[in-house]
Amino acid sequence: MKKDFNLDSIDRTHDITPEEVRKFERFKNYTDEQVNELIDTIKKYTRFVYNVVSKRKKSGRKIALHIDNQQTKAA
Repeated sequence: MKKDFNLDSIDRTHDITPEEVRKFERFKNYTDEQVNELIDTIKKYTRFVYNVVSKRKKSGRKIALHIDNQQTKAA
């Protein structure tokens, strides 16, 4: 029996679908291309964050969770 997971579940085993993206008011009028680009961006970003966290854990280095004003202004 396949368990149905909601968007907020950490147990999710599949990518977010275009239909799920469009359930959010902000994205309801996105074209298929825009939705697919958004999903691709989310996947790339989460992969990047996962890799950074994994490497930091292996090295034993702490991860700073704050951003100082200089970094914020530079971004």
